[in-house]
Amino acid sequence: MATTQSDHVRGKDPRVPEAVQNSLKPGRWVNSTCKMCLHSCSIRVHVTDDGVINKIEGNPTNPSNAGRLCPKGNAGIMRHYDPQRFKQPLRRTNPEKGPGIDPQWEPISWKEALDITAREIKKSLDEDPRKIMPSLEHFQKMHIWNWALALGTRNFYQSGGTMCGGAYHPINGYIHSTFAAVNDAKYCNYWISDGAGDGFSSHLHAAAQSHWVAKARLERGMKVVAVEPRMSIAGAKAEEWIPIRPATDRQFAMSMSHVLVYEQLCDDDFLRKDTNAPYLVGPDQMFVRNAERQIYVWDQAADRARLWNDPDLKWENLALEGNFEVEGVKCRPAFQIYKDILKDCSPEQMEKITTIPAETVRRIAREFASQACIGQTMELPDGRTVPYRPAAYNYYRGAQGHKYGMMTNHAFQLVNMLVGNIDHPGGRCGATLNDYTVDNNHCAPGECGQMLGVPHQLGPMPPFSWPPNEYHLAGYFPVGVHPPHLNMLGFLESEKYGINFKPDVLVNCHSNPVWSIQGPREAWLKFLREMRFTVCVDLIPSEMTDFADIILPCHDYLETWNATMIEPPHTEGICFRQPVVPPLFDTKSEEEIFYEISERLGVIDAWNEVSNMVLGLNMKPHLKLEPGKKYTDREIAERVGLLWNDKPIEWYMEHGHSVTEKRLDKWYRPWEGMRLLFYIEDLVVQRETLRGQFERALVPFRHEWPFDDYQPLPLAVLDPIHNEAVEYNLYAITFKDIQMNFGETLSNPWIKDITYRDPVHTGLLINTDTAARLGFANGDIVRVDSPYGHIYGRLTTTEGIHHQTLGVSNALSRTRTENRAALMAGGHYNDMLPHDLKNTDGASGQPETSCRVKLTKLKDWPEFLKQGSTVYDYVDSIADGKAGY
Repeated sequence: MATTQSDHVRGKDPRVPEAVQNSLKPGRWVNSTCKMCLHSCSIRVHVTDDGVINKIEGNPTNPSNAGRLCPKGNAGIMRHYDPQRFKQPLRRTNPEKGPGIDPQWEPISWKEALDITAREIKKSLDEDPRKIMPSLEHFQKMHIWNWALALGTRNFYQSGGTMCGGAYHPINGYIHSTFAAVNDAKYCNYWISDGAGDGFSSHLHAAAQSHWVAKARLERGMKVVAVEPRMSIAGAKAEEWIPIRPATDRQFAMSMSHVLVYEQLCDDDFLRKDTNAPYLVGPDQMFVRNAERQIYVWDQAADRARLWNDPDLKWENLALEGNFEVEGVKCRPAFQIYKDILKDCSPEQMEKITTIPAETVRRIAREFASQACIGQTMELPDGRTVPYRPAAYNYYRGAQGHKYGMMTNHAFQLVNMLVGNIDHPGGRCGATLNDYTVDNNHCAPGECGQMLGVPHQLGPMPPFSWPPNEYHLAGYFPVGVHPPHLNMLGFLESEKYGINFKPDVLVNCHSNPVWSIQGPREAWLKFLREMRFTVCVDLIPSEMTDFADIILPCHDYLETWNATMIEPPHTEGICFRQPVVPPLFDTKSEEEIFYEISERLGVIDAWNEVSNMVLGLNMKPHLKLEPGKKYTDREIAERVGLLWNDKPIEWYMEHGHSVTEKRLDKWYRPWEGMRLLFYIEDLVVQRETLRGQFERALVPFRHEWPFDDYQPLPLAVLDPIHNEAVEYNLYAITFKDIQMNFGETLSNPWIKDITYRDPVHTGLLINTDTAARLGFANGDIVRVDSPYGHIYGRLTTTEGIHHQTLGVSNALSRTRTENRAALMAGGHYNDMLPHDLKNTDGASGQPETSCRVKLTKLKDWPEFLKQGSTVYDYVDSIADGKAGY
């Protein structure tokens, strides 16, 4: 007999121990690792003698988070004991799918659930692997993330691509040969925060970085300047908040660079000695080379061209400026080219775009250069003397999540490079995703003395093909990251884009793309309804499980094993996870689930090969996963720990981690003896290679493709958002704070309560004066329209937002689902965003994440928001003193 989800998901289960509030009860402490976001803070978990978890706190022995833990980490208890957790495998009996529709789950055995799943996947796998659409988003287990490679599909439908770091990651790969980058809080004294929460509210290891930044401010008086449209937590704590018009951060950075260059505030020695800024560039944007492909520079002392590796050349004599001719080719040093670009980027010119007063930009740029201490050095404990540059420009998604993402990220990094702070104490340092072994250096030499730029930090993108082999056109972004929003182009315009297959099986694991990816919700819902079969591996209901045919319930992080190192700032080493308590329900680890599916599909050997690659086990062959064998989560975690430092799993179980501060030779100047990429010639090479592939294949839309987004140096061109119709007189942005960092947690009662008691997260933020000028008041109910979609909400007036900006908290972007704890709001912010090529960076795949909007005042809420269980009902109940978990 079919039963409702409430019987199996939300019902009280006699197997769950009753938790009694008493933090002093006797018990034991277990060392483990948090997974309430994608990063990995070390934790200690207290388990009572009754087997109940009653306390989670940071592990003080880990120098990364040093005992600190964010609100999400503390709330892990509530996820573990969440009454909505899936408790056994389930099969849908209601064929109708969609938000708020009861799937009428029927409990089934694991064997039946896995047999059905493998059977349905195999139907499509045998016909065409491209018909399988993976959405696998377990960032702490990259072997799960990459499972679909074993099936031969490169489709990608998850938010961990351009919806996360986007162009930020490829540029870090070019500049640092790393996945991420951070300001060196250990020595930084002047911290510019542009559209980022690092050190305050979000991004890399939020609790850990907040600890490091707080120490810098308290112990050294580090100054923070926040540049952002909304006064975030960083802006509120900063010495100075500078409001900026959304999607103009590149122009702000270039106006700063204008001051640094034209007022001669740059570290010329660093640019000459440690970068390719002196390399000569011809009219074709390529370096000028001799017949042996060696690059020319200009020797000022000899007043003639020499090859970069001429033994008689002294780096002090390298020209950074000038116009020259070499072998009949007119050329300029790369630095001169950027100087010429910056000529039209003065603070006075850019003020018209950013709205930041020119005198403010000039003051900040001069302070930045002064605090960078150009010319000073520091002697390190390892005996090296290196440049000391305690000023750095930090940024993340808010600043770089725009159409011209690659150029924007490059512009930010060039501010840092101009003062010589790249990978220097106090400056901008690369943070690796995973070093795998203690002695692994992430930097490698490239051609002509340059460091090898590695934009593919998660592995290479699919090769070019026509017709395309990927539903989201990933093969057309050779140095980018996966653009999952372009699946909508595959779905709506398959004929135009030459897509001759249609995915009909969706494999989902800890991912909620229908919530997190931009584009029209109704079209995404149709996309999901047309899947022949959907399987979800997850803990709790979400927008995606509303479409599942089979639920394969997994253990939570307090019941499993893992070992990981996920882009930690300042530190390195393995964070170890172990079961704190036995599984509460009839669930399995992700490894066991995917091995059972792989065995039924006959792809165990292929998956073991993929896992050996992504986990780095190929580096020590005796640790490799062997063909024909299935492995448990414990066995894989043990191998990852051994790979790092040869310590057995018992050592990790006792200590909880092997984290130390980053070894200095891997943190400061790991590229010693190589030149950094001031000028990224590879972007020109990739552009022309791709253009040639399009032409040879006669791709029908080749003349529409945004090839010009590939530029070796950033330009000040405006993003398309600024060219929308004038009736859209405001810019909308969305934002998160630390309790929502990297993931959905608003069904968690602790997180929900602290979020919806904060007016920042319960109203649409608008500048007080702007509201008055437009005829609105605090508390007005409004409809918000962009050129692409709309939402509803209630205005909250504030001085803490740019006068042309509307702020929409991520907490207000929920729709009605089977997860009754997640409160619906007035629509989804992502509905208002474009999903087209016009607003997608051709170089990186980064989509525009802001939009132009207009407001219309309403007399009352629309009918769908009068049905209860909304954010606004909850907020009103708080005001009435009636709110509860």
